[in-house]
Amino acid sequence: MSLFVIVLILCSAFMHAGWNLLAHRERSETVFYHRMLLLTAVIGFVPGVVSEALTHSLTLEAWICVACSGLCSGAYFFWLSRSYESSDFTVVYPIARSLPVLIVGLGDMLRGRYVTSVGWVGMLLVVCGCILVPLRSFGDFAQQRYLNRANLWMFFTALGTVGYTLLDKIAAEVVHQGPATAARYGYIFALFTYGVYALLLRIFRREGRSSNSVGWKAPFIAAWLHFAAYWLVLWAYQLCQHASYILAFRQISIVIGVIMAFVIYKEQGRVIRLAGTLVLATGLALISLWGG
Repeated sequence: MSLFVIVLILCSAFMHAGWNLLAHRERSETVFYHRMLLLTAVIGFVPGVVSEALTHSLTLEAWICVACSGLCSGAYFFWLSRSYESSDFTVVYPIARSLPVLIVGLGDMLRGRYVTSVGWVGMLLVVCGCILVPLRSFGDFAQQRYLNRANLWMFFTALGTVGYTLLDKIAAEVVHQGPATAARYGYIFALFTYGVYALLLRIFRREGRSSNSVGWKAPFIAAWLHFAAYWLVLWAYQLCQHASYILAFRQISIVIGVIMAFVIYKEQGRVIRLAGTLVLATGLALISLWGG
């Protein structure tokens, strides 16, 4: 990856950790995500739809990808809200963010884009670091910490991430290149995401624990952070061949999120989680310097 792509992903990682921490603050993620996605859909409707109508920057293949990607993303938010309702931030965030890394690497291989040996080592270190981060002590490692209902929701969340990551990487290769096209695609992606997420909430009759404490200010800020974070990722997809490298390097948001959670939520287990962070950072360095 080039230095410019690394900078894009770093900025995206800070934004991603930011909106996740905002969503977790009131512990009503279901309502928060609904308002965040609704605001994104409303605010971007005129510039997103009008600019695409004028430019026709998305090909038919890209439209198919963004529709299917939005389906995956809507499911991702639904299962992510279930995950946060079942466990702590410093458990859900690292696991849900780490599981897709190797799966997307396999996806790259199926598309004939083979990951280098160093790239695989880096991604394995990322996953190992993310496994350590949720623990509170080295003696806390136990099978039941990972094999439970909450982790089932996290696994489904990860599958959603894999789906929209692979589809959006394919779309990035068949559209007109540039940040403007990435922004238009990102908005249409968010529009489909909101539609699917709202539909899932209606089907499963899930309205969240409470909407009174959420308000609209924090979701408004999160909407901008969420859109900008993924816009940078979509732009990076146009500039880097391997989706797996970008996804793996994005996991630096775990480091950022865990450190901020220590400060904001006074989370426990600093020693082992900082050790996991070091392993994670090493894997990220391998990916960015020698991954491809």
